[in-house]
Amino acid sequence: MLNNLCGVHMVYDTDMAIALTRAINDWTRAEWLDRHPGLRASMLIPLQDMEAAEAEIERCAADPRFVQILLPAAAHVPYGNRSFRPLYRAAVRHRLPVGIHAGSAYHHPVTSVGWPNTVIEDYAAQAQILQSQLASLVSEGVFTEFPALRVVFLESGVSWLPAFMWRFGKFWKGLRFETPWVDRLPAEIIRDHIRFTTQPFDAPDDPDILARLIDQIGSDQVLLYASDYPHWQFDGSNPLPKSFDAALIRKIALENPLATYPRLSEKSS
Repeated sequence: MLNNLCGVHMVYDTDMAIALTRAINDWTRAEWLDRHPGLRASMLIPLQDMEAAEAEIERCAADPRFVQILLPAAAHVPYGNRSFRPLYRAAVRHRLPVGIHAGSAYHHPVTSVGWPNTVIEDYAAQAQILQSQLASLVSEGVFTEFPALRVVFLESGVSWLPAFMWRFGKFWKGLRFETPWVDRLPAEIIRDHIRFTTQPFDAPDDPDILARLIDQIGSDQVLLYASDYPHWQFDGSNPLPKSFDAALIRKIALENPLATYPRLSEKSS
């Protein structure tokens, strides 16, 4: 599955953003999807204009080889905001998961205390951005309104998830009157609706730690295989840690992706 990380979301000119988005999706179709039957892709959309974004989803969804809508981790507002409802409505209508990839439109600092100076600071800060998006999606009732929606966090890491779910759930119990539409524990909603890719895997390659991590998450259905190619952010030649056993590998490389991406089972025209 191809994920084109192009900075169309950084463009302030809405017309240019729409034109660039259409051109990139057409280029992906012609230069990649048409050249190899085993490839599938995510579509880009112009977040600068939700009406145009919905139109681009409709246009690309006609091609079953587009199997996901791709968003940067940080846009102009959190993704639970009601302005994004047309996007989610179109995603559910076409059975398209929404992929949120580490990255930013860079209209705001990537940290809550301002702009960092180094790449490593920016990269490490992506986890807190994705945690904020996760809190927003659940708290704003996106999955209550769209129970068929699936969201995939790409290159987000996963080791932070148990602590985040515990903290989020703890405060929800005391403040649930603020969000009456969140009618069950946030951790349950997350396990049902959110998926996380395995690269870059941010936990020690230790079978005991891995087993404890999955136990704390409460599900092995939330993990999806990712190579992160052409980015080599893992040791050796295998993108999967050695501690992953055969049953887990089958789960994250075959069963979970097929359950997450229904369009993968469709034949391309």
